[in-house]
Amino acid sequence: MIDQDRDFVAKRAELAVDRTDQAVIRTELARERNELARNRTRLANKRTFLAWCRTALSFMTFGFLLEKVDVFLVSEHMTVSKSLLSELGTLGKFAFIGGPILMMFAGWRYYRLERDIGFEGGGLDVYPELALFGIISGAAMIYAFI
Repeated sequence: MIDQDRDFVAKRAELAVDRTDQAVIRTELARERNELARNRTRLANKRTFLAWCRTALSFMTFGFLLEKVDVFLVSEHMTVSKSLLSELGTLGKFAFIGGPILMMFAGWRYYRLERDIGFEGGGLDVYPELALFGIISGAAMIYAFI
């Protein structure tokens, strides 16, 4: 009977160790799942940022197209009123200037969400994006006002 009690105590101790090991393993798995979820959220944030940038560039392209529609109409020998061409040009300038504004909003949103997710800095180098934004904004301002 005493041997059975010893075996029972030994098995119970093994089970306690197994439960502790299982708890440690579950905790590690939960941490890993949380880190993977954070990475998925970060990647989704980057995809959203790039979608906003594509939209901004498309907006600028559409604005440029509207601004230059009068050249196409003249080449096709079509007659359109001057007021319509003027309105198309104004709409084109607003669309062309709206692109960098959308891009600025996208960048602000991206960095705000990165901070909210918990990636402070994260080794991101923003100088190429800032240079590109400056060039696009400068071109938009020169195009709109000259």
